[in-house]
Amino acid sequence: MKESITHLQAFITELVNEAVQSALEQHQETAVTELNESNQKAEVLNADQAAEFLHIAKQTLYSMTSRRKIPFYKNGKKILFRKGELQEWLNSGKHEQISKIEKDARSYVRQNPIQR
Repeated sequence: MKESITHLQAFITELVNEAVQSALEQHQETAVTELNESNQKAEVLNADQAAEFLHIAKQTLYSMTSRRKIPFYKNGKKILFRKGELQEWLNSGKHEQISKIEKDARSYVRQNPIQR
């Protein structure tokens, strides 16, 4: 009887250890995947890289930035893009930049009426 209990305890201990090890491995894989995705989203692209990522001509990209149809940053004369923002823009299928400008303009006009 005592031997059966000892074997049962050893079996349960082994099961628990395997479950904990499996959970730790799964957590580590998830953490690595999330870190890689986060790094990709934060990646900064120049105009050539952004055009290649979007599969469009560089001139089309410049046209879209001048019309504020696409999210971008300007650093001096350079136009830069965050890969994650471009991906979100592609996924949304909307032209958020113009709508955001219009929304901000309406909000500003409401908060700052013309005084006569």
